[in-house]
Amino acid sequence: MTKITFHITASNQCVLAFFLLLSLGNLAGCTANTDATVTTNAASDSQSQLSSLAIDNVWSGHRIKPYLLTRGKNQFVAYFDSNRQMTVAHRLLGKPWRYYKVDSWLGWDSHNYVTMELDSAGHLHVMGNMHGDAIEYFRTTVPMQVRSLKRVASMVNLSQEQRMTYPVFLLNKDNQLILKYRDGGSGNGNEIYNIYDSQAQKWSRLHGNTFLDGEGKMSGYFEGPIKGPDGHFHLIWVWRNTPNAATNHSLSYAKSPDLIHWSDSQGKPLALPITLKATEVVDPVPPFAGMINGNVKLGFDRDRRPIISYHKYDASGNTQMYVARQEGKHWKSVQISDWQDFRWDFSGPGSLGKFPIKPQSPTLRNDGNIGVIVRKHEQVMQFVLDPDTLAPIRVEDVNIYPPEIESLTEKANALLIDKALKPLEHNVFIGAGDTSSTDSKFYLSWHSQSGNRDRAHDSISLPSVLLLHEVSYERRVRISSGR
Repeated sequence: MTKITFHITASNQCVLAFFLLLSLGNLAGCTANTDATVTTNAASDSQSQLSSLAIDNVWSGHRIKPYLLTRGKNQFVAYFDSNRQMTVAHRLLGKPWRYYKVDSWLGWDSHNYVTMELDSAGHLHVMGNMHGDAIEYFRTTVPMQVRSLKRVASMVNLSQEQRMTYPVFLLNKDNQLILKYRDGGSGNGNEIYNIYDSQAQKWSRLHGNTFLDGEGKMSGYFEGPIKGPDGHFHLIWVWRNTPNAATNHSLSYAKSPDLIHWSDSQGKPLALPITLKATEVVDPVPPFAGMINGNVKLGFDRDRRPIISYHKYDASGNTQMYVARQEGKHWKSVQISDWQDFRWDFSGPGSLGKFPIKPQSPTLRNDGNIGVIVRKHEQVMQFVLDPDTLAPIRVEDVNIYPPEIESLTEKANALLIDKALKPLEHNVFIGAGDTSSTDSKFYLSWHSQSGNRDRAHDSISLPSVLLLHEVSYERRVRISSGR
C-alpha cells in the first residue's frame, strides 16, 4: 500500500467533496459547511493522506467505466477483468477483498458500464453490459455476500427488457431501491422506472406509464434525478432525434417530491409520460447547435434554486460554456466563457471518445460565489461566478482529483505503458455512496485505450492494474484574533 500526505485548503476540499456525490446526493453538503463555519475571522485547512492499493488486472482494450460503492463499512467494486468478464468484489473497509465473477462478458461497446446498489435488506443488485441489449441483472441471495450473486432473468416485463440501456440505481426518500433505464434505441426510446420491494423481493413499475415518451421521434438523455437541498428530486435532460449525437436539442427540466409525481419549476403538474410538447424547456437549443448529452450538469445555488451548466455554439460558431438558473417564472441563461477559435464539431453515432470539453455541476464555494469546473482538452479550470448575476468574476486553475493519483497509476502500469501500441488514457472514477467513519473519499484509477465508436481496435493492449485510492482527512481549524 502506498501512502502520501498532502494538504488541501477548505475551498479545494469543497470542490473535491462535490465529485464524490451520488446522483441521489445532496449538493448542500458544502453549503451547510460554509454557512455554519466561515467568517471573516476564521480559517481552516485539512491535512490529507492518500493510500493506494491494487484491486485487479482489468480490461484496457477500450474505455469502460467500473463502479465503486461504499455503504457504511462495506465497500463493493464492479468491473470487467482482463478477460472481459464482469467481476464483483466486496470488503469491509481495511480488510481483504472477496471476489466473484458472473457470466457476462464485454464486447467493444463503451456504453456497457456496470452499476450496482444495496437494497434495504442488504442484498446487492448488479446490472450492466447493456446497450440496446437484453437484461443483464444479478442479485445476491445472501445479504452482503457477493459469492451468492445469481442471474435474474427478468424484472417486471421481459418484453420491455430486451433493448435496455443506461441503467441507474436510485434510493428514494424511504430508502427503497429504484432502477431507471431506457427501453429502445437512440432517437426512439422510452424511459422506465422500476421499484423494488425488499421484503417480497419483487420489482414493479413505479409509474403506470413509461416516464418519458419520445413518440417515436426522439429519446431523452438524462442527468439525475438528484435530490436537492430543498428535499425534491431534480432532473434535467436533452432530447435527441437520431443516433447522431449532433441532433441533441431542447435542454429540459422537471422536479418531484417522490419520483412519482412530477412538475415543472413552478409546480405545475406534468402528466406521464412526459413528451416534448409538455416539457419545460430551459434553453431551446436546436439540433446541430453544439449541445451534447452527458455534458449538461445540475447543481444548486445558495437559495436552493437549480442551476445548470452546459455548452453550445455562440453566434460566431465557437463552443462556449453557459449556465442557466430558474429565476421567477423563467430561466436565465448566461455565457460564462469567451473562447476564440474553439469549436467542438461532433457528429455521428456510438461512443465519441474522450470529449475535448467536460463541464461539472455548479457548486457553492466557501467564499459565497458559484464555481463551475470545466476540463478543456487537458486544462482544468474553474469559472468563479457572481452568485447574484451569474457573471464570471475570474477563472482559476484547479484539480478534479488529487494529482498524485496519476503518477501512482503510471507507476503501477509501467509495463502496459511501455508496451502500448496506441495512446493510453488515464481514467479516474469517483466512488459513490457513503464516506467511511474517517471521512474518507475513494477513487478508482486505471489506463485504457480510447473508445472507438463501439468498434474493435486493431490491437489489444495489455491489462491495466486497477487501483483504489482512499483520501482521508484530518481537519484543522485556525481562529484568528481579527486584528
